[in-house]
Amino acid sequence: MAPPAILFVFSEPGSNVTEEEFHDWYDNEHIPLLVDISAFRSWTRWAAVDGTKPAYGAAYDLESYDVMQQPPYKALVETRSEREKDILGRIQVVDWRIYELHGGPTTPPSALFDPAKPASYAAFVFITTKPEFEEEFNKWYDEEHIPLLAKVRGWVRSRRFRLKDWGHMGVEGTKEPPKYFAVHEWATLDGTGSEEYRAALESPWTKRMEETFLARDVRVMSLLKTWDRPSLL
Repeated sequence: MAPPAILFVFSEPGSNVTEEEFHDWYDNEHIPLLVDISAFRSWTRWAAVDGTKPAYGAAYDLESYDVMQQPPYKALVETRSEREKDILGRIQVVDWRIYELHGGPTTPPSALFDPAKPASYAAFVFITTKPEFEEEFNKWYDEEHIPLLAKVRGWVRSRRFRLKDWGHMGVEGTKEPPKYFAVHEWATLDGTGSEEYRAALESPWTKRMEETFLARDVRVMSLLKTWDRPSLL
C-alpha cells in the first residue's frame, strides 16, 4: 500500500500579480476545487513570519502520491480556468513539492494536538545530507532531534517525509528541493528561546550531523487559513 503523502507549495505573487488578486484566486477558486477531491485530506495556507520569500505556503495531506497522477486531480490541471492560466503566467513563483511519509520511528503528538484544528505555527524544514550519512541522519532525527523538540513548550507534533516529485510554475525558476522534509507544528513560538529548544539545536549529535548537510532550508510560518470538507449528512 502506498504511503500517505503531503503536497507543499511555496508561492510569491511578485510585481505582476496584486496581493488581492492572488488571495482571491487562491482562497475562492483554487483550493475550493481541491476540497472536492476525496483523496485530499487537509488544506491549509501559511504566511511567513521569518521575513523570507516566498512569503506564502500551502500544505495538503494526501491519501498517497498516486492522487496527483489520476483524475480528478489531473482533470483539474488539464482544464484550468482562463483566470488561473492568466495568473500562473504572471505570478513570480509557484514551487511545489510532493513528499511521502517517512517510515521511521515517530514521537506521539503532545496534548495540544487536535486532529480537527491545525496548529497556529509551523516550521517547515528541508534537508539533504551526504548519502553516506543518511542512515545516521534518520536515526538522529527520529531518536534524538524530534524527542528533544517535543520537550519544548508549545510543541504540537512533528512529521517527516521523503521527496517524491517536484516542479514549478511562474516567471522565476527554482532548483530541485532537498530530499527530506520535516513539519514541526507549534501552538506558540514562545518556547523557541528556551533551554529545551537550545538543547535540541545544540546537542553534540546535532552539531555533528549539521556538518554532513548538503542543503538546508528552514521556513517558519503562521496559519493563514484552513478549509473543511462540507458534511454530506
